[in-house]
Amino acid sequence: MIKIESKINYSYATIKVTQSRIDKGLIAIPVSLVQWFPDHKTTIKVFLDESAVLNNKSYSPYTSSTRECRIGGMAEWYKENKLKDGDEIVVQLIDKKHFIYRLVPEQKFLLKTQELQSSLDKAESENEASEKIITLANWADLEKKKVVLGEYHRLIKSTPIKERRYMNKYSNRIKEDVPPNIRVLLGELYQGHCQVCDFWFLKKDNKPYFEIHHINPAQGHHPINLVVVCGNCHNQFEFANVRNEFTANSWLTTVSFNNKPYPVNQIFLKTRWEESFKQLYI
Repeated sequence: MIKIESKINYSYATIKVTQSRIDKGLIAIPVSLVQWFPDHKTTIKVFLDESAVLNNKSYSPYTSSTRECRIGGMAEWYKENKLKDGDEIVVQLIDKKHFIYRLVPEQKFLLKTQELQSSLDKAESENEASEKIITLANWADLEKKKVVLGEYHRLIKSTPIKERRYMNKYSNRIKEDVPPNIRVLLGELYQGHCQVCDFWFLKKDNKPYFEIHHINPAQGHHPINLVVVCGNCHNQFEFANVRNEFTANSWLTTVSFNNKPYPVNQIFLKTRWEESFKQLYI
Protein backbone atom coordinates (compact mmCIF):
# COMPACT_ATOMS: atom_id res chain seq x y z
CA MET A 1 0.00 0.00 0.00
CA ILE A 2 1.35 3.40 -1.00
CA LYS A 3 0.19 6.58 0.78
CA ILE A 4 -0.10 9.71 -1.37
CA GLU A 5 -1.37 13.12 -0.24
CA SER A 6 -5.07 13.48 -1.01
CA LYS A 7 -6.25 16.27 -3.32
CA ILE A 8 -9.70 16.54 -1.73
CA ASN A 9 -9.02 16.83 2.02
CA TYR A 10 -10.39 13.32 2.64
CA SER A 11 -8.69 9.94 2.75
CA TYR A 12 -9.79 7.27 0.30
CA ALA A 13 -8.57 3.94 -1.08
CA THR A 14 -7.83 3.01 -4.69
CA ILE A 15 -6.85 -0.10 -6.63
CA LYS A 16 -4.67 0.12 -9.73
CA VAL A 17 -6.02 -1.92 -12.64
CA THR A 18 -3.97 -3.85 -15.19
CA GLN A 19 -4.68 -4.53 -18.83
CA SER A 20 -4.95 -8.28 -18.25
CA ARG A 21 -7.74 -7.76 -15.69
CA ILE A 22 -9.48 -5.25 -17.95
CA ASP A 23 -9.41 -7.79 -20.79
CA LYS A 24 -10.99 -10.40 -18.50
CA GLY A 25 -13.54 -8.00 -17.00
CA LEU A 26 -12.21 -8.58 -13.49
CA ILE A 27 -11.13 -6.43 -10.56
CA ALA A 28 -8.33 -8.04 -8.58
CA ILE A 29 -8.52 -7.24 -4.85
CA PRO A 30 -5.06 -6.90 -3.22
CA VAL A 31 -4.43 -9.17 -0.24
CA SER A 32 -4.10 -6.09 1.99
CA LEU A 33 -7.78 -5.33 1.34
CA VAL A 34 -9.26 -8.80 1.77
CA GLN A 35 -10.59 -7.94 5.24
CA TRP A 36 -13.17 -5.74 3.48
CA PHE A 37 -14.56 -8.69 1.53
CA PRO A 38 -16.19 -12.09 2.19
CA ASP A 39 -14.01 -15.08 3.02
CA HIS A 40 -16.00 -17.35 0.71
CA LYS A 41 -17.27 -17.42 -2.84
CA THR A 42 -20.49 -15.43 -3.06
CA THR A 43 -22.36 -12.57 -4.71
CA ILE A 44 -21.66 -9.03 -3.51
CA LYS A 45 -23.67 -5.87 -4.15
CA VAL A 46 -21.97 -2.93 -5.81
CA PHE A 47 -22.89 0.68 -6.54
CA LEU A 48 -21.17 1.73 -9.76
CA ASP A 49 -20.07 5.36 -10.14
CA GLU A 50 -22.83 7.73 -8.96
CA SER A 51 -25.65 5.23 -9.43
CA ALA A 52 -28.03 4.52 -6.55
CA VAL A 53 -28.86 1.13 -8.07
CA LEU A 54 -27.15 -1.93 -6.62
CA ASN A 55 -25.58 -4.41 -9.01
CA ASN A 56 -24.96 -8.07 -8.17
CA LYS A 57 -21.38 -9.12 -8.90
CA SER A 58 -19.67 -12.45 -8.45
CA TYR A 59 -16.85 -12.58 -5.93
CA SER A 60 -14.23 -15.24 -5.37
CA PRO A 61 -11.85 -15.17 -2.38
CA TYR A 62 -8.14 -15.86 -2.18
CA THR A 63 -8.88 -19.42 -1.04
CA SER A 64 -10.67 -20.24 -4.31
CA SER A 65 -9.05 -22.08 -7.21
CA THR A 66 -8.02 -18.77 -8.80
CA ARG A 67 -5.73 -18.00 -5.81
CA GLU A 68 -6.80 -14.39 -6.24
CA CYS A 69 -9.54 -12.24 -4.70
CA ARG A 70 -11.56 -10.93 -7.60
CA ILE A 71 -14.82 -9.27 -8.60
CA GLY A 72 -16.23 -10.49 -11.87
CA GLY A 73 -18.60 -9.12 -14.48
CA MET A 74 -16.90 -5.72 -14.83
CA ALA A 75 -16.18 -5.72 -18.58
CA GLU A 76 -19.04 -3.40 -19.56
CA TRP A 77 -18.20 -0.98 -16.76
CA TYR A 78 -14.55 -0.88 -17.83
CA LYS A 79 -15.68 -0.12 -21.38
CA GLU A 80 -18.15 2.61 -20.35
CA ASN A 81 -15.49 4.40 -18.31
CA LYS A 82 -12.75 3.87 -20.91
CA LEU A 83 -10.40 2.57 -18.23
CA LYS A 84 -6.91 1.57 -19.29
CA ASP A 85 -3.85 -0.08 -17.84
CA GLY A 86 -2.58 1.83 -14.79
CA ASP A 87 -5.82 3.66 -14.03
CA GLU A 88 -7.10 3.62 -10.46
CA ILE A 89 -10.49 2.70 -9.01
CA VAL A 90 -11.81 4.13 -5.75
CA VAL A 91 -13.18 1.35 -3.53
CA GLN A 92 -15.62 2.15 -0.71
CA LEU A 93 -16.85 -0.34 1.87
CA ILE A 94 -20.46 0.77 2.37
CA ASP A 95 -21.78 -2.12 4.49
CA LYS A 96 -19.52 -5.05 5.36
CA LYS A 97 -22.31 -7.04 7.03
CA HIS A 98 -24.29 -7.14 3.77
CA PHE A 99 -21.25 -6.97 1.46
CA ILE A 100 -22.15 -3.66 -0.19
CA TYR A 101 -19.48 -1.58 -1.96
CA ARG A 102 -19.04 1.36 -4.31
CA LEU A 103 -16.60 1.42 -7.24
CA VAL A 104 -15.72 4.69 -8.98
CA PRO A 105 -12.88 5.58 -11.36
CA GLU A 106 -10.59 7.86 -9.38
CA GLN A 107 -10.80 10.83 -11.73
CA LYS A 108 -14.59 10.67 -11.67
CA PHE A 109 -14.54 10.42 -7.86
CA LEU A 110 -12.26 13.45 -7.50
CA LEU A 111 -14.28 15.53 -9.95
CA LYS A 112 -17.59 14.70 -8.24
CA THR A 113 -16.14 15.47 -4.79
CA GLN A 114 -14.79 18.82 -5.93
CA GLU A 115 -18.13 19.65 -7.57
CA LEU A 116 -19.92 18.91 -4.28
CA GLN A 117 -17.46 21.07 -2.35
CA SER A 118 -17.97 23.88 -4.83
CA SER A 119 -21.76 23.59 -4.60
CA LEU A 120 -21.48 23.78 -0.80
CA ASP A 121 -19.49 26.99 -1.11
CA LYS A 122 -22.14 28.44 -3.45
CA ALA A 123 -25.17 27.44 -1.31
CA GLU A 124 -27.67 30.27 -1.09
CA SER A 125 -29.33 29.22 2.17
CA GLU A 126 -28.45 27.32 5.34
CA ASN A 127 -30.88 24.53 4.45
CA GLU A 128 -29.19 24.11 1.09
CA ALA A 129 -25.74 24.11 2.71
CA SER A 130 -26.86 21.46 5.23
CA GLU A 131 -28.15 19.27 2.41
CA LYS A 132 -24.85 19.65 0.54
CA ILE A 133 -22.91 18.49 3.60
CA ILE A 134 -25.09 15.37 3.89
CA THR A 135 -24.70 14.67 0.17
CA LEU A 136 -20.93 15.06 0.46
CA ALA A 137 -20.82 12.75 3.48
CA ASN A 138 -22.80 10.08 1.62
CA TRP A 139 -20.63 10.38 -1.47
CA ALA A 140 -17.33 10.25 0.43
CA ASP A 141 -18.71 7.50 2.72
CA LEU A 142 -17.81 9.48 5.84
CA GLU A 143 -19.56 10.53 9.03
CA LYS A 144 -21.16 13.96 8.85
CA LYS A 145 -18.95 15.21 11.71
CA LYS A 146 -15.84 14.22 9.76
CA VAL A 147 -17.06 16.11 6.70
CA VAL A 148 -17.88 19.23 8.74
CA LEU A 149 -14.36 19.27 10.19
CA GLY A 150 -12.87 18.52 6.79
CA GLU A 151 -14.73 21.34 5.07
CA TYR A 152 -13.88 23.75 7.88
CA HIS A 153 -10.18 22.93 7.48
CA ARG A 154 -10.48 23.27 3.70
CA LEU A 155 -11.94 26.76 4.07
CA ILE A 156 -9.21 27.74 6.53
CA LYS A 157 -6.59 26.77 3.95
CA SER A 158 -8.33 28.07 0.83
CA THR A 159 -10.28 31.18 1.87
CA PRO A 160 -8.35 34.40 1.20
CA ILE A 161 -8.27 37.05 3.91
CA LYS A 162 -9.79 40.14 2.32
CA GLU A 163 -11.97 43.12 3.05
CA ARG A 164 -15.58 42.53 3.98
CA ARG A 165 -17.92 43.72 1.26
CA TYR A 166 -20.95 45.95 1.63
CA MET A 167 -24.40 45.35 0.17
CA ASN A 168 -27.24 47.71 -0.63
CA LYS A 169 -30.45 46.76 1.13
CA TYR A 170 -33.56 48.92 1.36
CA SER A 171 -31.47 51.90 0.21
CA ASN A 172 -29.08 51.35 3.15
CA ARG A 173 -25.48 50.24 2.91
CA ILE A 174 -24.98 47.22 5.19
CA LYS A 175 -22.13 44.78 5.73
CA GLU A 176 -22.27 41.47 3.89
CA ASP A 177 -23.64 38.52 5.88
CA VAL A 178 -21.66 35.36 6.56
CA PRO A 179 -22.23 32.90 3.66
CA PRO A 180 -24.60 29.98 4.41
CA ASN A 181 -21.92 27.29 4.03
CA ILE A 182 -19.68 28.87 6.67
CA ARG A 183 -22.61 29.56 9.00
CA VAL A 184 -23.74 25.92 8.77
CA LEU A 185 -20.23 24.60 9.39
CA LEU A 186 -19.82 26.83 12.46
CA GLY A 187 -23.27 25.83 13.68
CA GLU A 188 -22.39 22.14 13.38
CA LEU A 189 -19.01 22.60 15.06
CA TYR A 190 -20.21 24.58 18.08
CA GLN A 191 -23.88 23.48 18.22
CA GLY A 192 -24.88 27.04 19.11
CA HIS A 193 -22.57 27.31 22.13
CA CYS A 194 -21.00 30.73 22.53
CA GLN A 195 -17.24 30.45 22.12
CA VAL A 196 -16.80 33.05 24.87
CA CYS A 197 -19.28 32.22 27.64
CA ASP A 198 -20.70 28.84 26.44
CA PHE A 199 -24.31 30.06 26.73
CA TRP A 200 -26.76 28.54 24.27
CA PHE A 201 -30.46 27.87 23.80
CA LEU A 202 -32.82 26.27 21.32
CA LYS A 203 -35.22 28.29 19.21
CA LYS A 204 -38.85 27.30 18.69
CA ASP A 205 -37.80 25.15 15.72
CA ASN A 206 -35.40 23.23 18.04
CA LYS A 207 -32.35 24.62 16.27
CA PRO A 208 -29.61 26.36 18.31
CA TYR A 209 -29.61 30.13 18.23
CA PHE A 210 -26.26 31.82 17.68
CA GLU A 211 -24.74 34.91 16.14
CA ILE A 212 -21.41 35.31 14.35
CA HIS A 213 -19.03 38.12 15.17
CA HIS A 214 -16.34 39.42 12.81
CA ILE A 215 -13.29 40.11 14.96
CA ASN A 216 -12.10 42.65 12.43
CA PRO A 217 -15.34 44.12 11.04
CA ALA A 218 -13.54 45.34 7.92
CA GLN A 219 -12.30 41.87 6.99
CA GLY A 220 -14.23 39.14 5.26
CA HIS A 221 -15.41 35.67 6.24
CA HIS A 222 -12.20 33.71 6.71
CA PRO A 223 -12.80 31.33 9.68
CA ILE A 224 -9.95 32.96 11.59
CA ASN A 225 -11.95 36.22 11.64
CA LEU A 226 -15.19 34.66 12.93
CA VAL A 227 -16.45 33.61 16.37
CA VAL A 228 -19.77 32.03 17.32
CA VAL A 229 -21.35 34.12 20.07
CA CYS A 230 -24.55 34.63 22.03
CA GLY A 231 -26.38 37.94 21.71
CA ASN A 232 -24.96 39.23 24.98
CA CYS A 233 -21.32 38.60 24.06
CA HIS A 234 -21.92 39.95 20.57
CA ASN A 235 -23.11 43.24 22.05
CA GLN A 236 -20.11 43.32 24.37
CA PHE A 237 -17.82 42.88 21.37
CA GLU A 238 -19.58 45.88 19.81
CA PHE A 239 -19.97 48.24 22.77
CA ALA A 240 -17.67 47.27 25.68
CA ASN A 241 -14.01 48.08 26.07
CA VAL A 242 -12.50 45.10 24.27
CA ARG A 243 -8.98 43.68 24.27
CA ASN A 244 -8.18 40.64 22.15
CA GLU A 245 -5.30 38.21 22.51
CA PHE A 246 -4.19 36.06 19.58
CA THR A 247 -1.90 33.14 18.87
CA ALA A 248 1.18 33.68 16.72
CA ASN A 249 -0.86 32.63 13.68
CA SER A 250 -3.73 35.04 14.50
CA TRP A 251 -6.36 32.82 16.17
CA LEU A 252 -8.29 34.63 18.92
CA THR A 253 -7.66 32.88 22.26
CA THR A 254 -8.76 35.40 24.90
CA VAL A 255 -11.09 38.38 24.89
CA SER A 256 -11.42 40.89 27.72
CA PHE A 257 -14.64 42.84 28.15
CA ASN A 258 -14.05 45.83 30.43
CA ASN A 259 -10.86 44.18 31.73
CA LYS A 260 -12.57 40.85 32.52
CA PRO A 261 -10.84 38.10 30.50
CA TYR A 262 -12.64 35.15 28.89
CA PRO A 263 -10.92 32.22 27.14
CA VAL A 264 -12.23 31.69 23.60
CA ASN A 265 -13.07 28.12 22.62
CA GLN A 266 -11.34 27.46 19.29
CA ILE A 267 -12.10 23.94 18.06
CA PHE A 268 -9.48 24.33 15.33
CA LEU A 269 -6.76 24.69 17.98
CA LYS A 270 -8.08 21.76 20.05
CA THR A 271 -8.71 19.27 17.28
CA ARG A 272 -5.85 17.14 16.06
CA TRP A 273 -6.44 17.10 12.34
CA GLU A 274 -4.73 14.26 10.53
CA GLU A 275 -3.65 14.94 6.99
CA SER A 276 -5.69 13.04 4.42
CA PHE A 277 -4.16 10.53 2.04
CA LYS A 278 -5.01 8.44 -0.93
CA GLN A 279 -4.16 4.83 -0.11
CA LEU A 280 -3.13 3.10 -3.32
CA TYR A 281 -3.34 -0.68 -3.08
CA ILE A 282 -1.27 -2.57 -5.61
